[in-house]
Amino acid sequence: MIYLVSHTKFDDKSVKHLQVCEIKFHKFNIDLSKFDALVITSKNSIKSLKFNSINLANLEVFSIGEGSTKEALNFGFSEIYTAKNSHGDEFANEIAPLLKDKKPLFLRAKEVVSDVFVILKNGGVNLTEIIAYENVFLNLANDLKPPKNSIIIFTSPSNVNGFLRNFELDASYKIIAIGKKTAISLKNFSNIIVSKTQSIEDCIEIAKNLA
Repeated sequence: MIYLVSHTKFDDKSVKHLQVCEIKFHKFNIDLSKFDALVITSKNSIKSLKFNSINLANLEVFSIGEGSTKEALNFGFSEIYTAKNSHGDEFANEIAPLLKDKKPLFLRAKEVVSDVFVILKNGGVNLTEIIAYENVFLNLANDLKPPKNSIIIFTSPSNVNGFLRNFELDASYKIIAIGKKTAISLKNFSNIIVSKTQSIEDCIEIAKNLA
């Protein structure tokens, strides 16, 4: 059985969704028109704008991956740069030269595993950051634990932490990590495949090939 450990379900009957944490959005008020760029490392950054009823403004979005880009398009942004590298630190190094002459806003999680803010600041970017959301861990019943020989997809370090707060990783599991930071969170487990892109679709494709 393939398990997807993520905040949101994926429309595929062959994949079982396991939610171990949920997103809590923070309240804030910001005038986007005072900036000319927006840096997003998660679709939750855009969802935080919706949650706070922030008005759309004409600014360029720098997105870490396709999921974030789709969310930005749905919100109404049209000028979007999608990173060639969808891993946090590499993403920051990639966009730093493109942001030097801009005034960007960075909407981020309360706890982060990548040094995006530090890398951009050290790269001479005049960056403003807002803590827009955070992860809240759930307490799960033991019967929700994936059975032996399951293939488990982890979509973020927070989902790894949420899983390990509830269950132990069985040696028979095959693990797919959506990115390098997620894989690092699983460093004590050897049977890991790291997806080349931060795409749930690609992770599921790897899982189906394993199955």
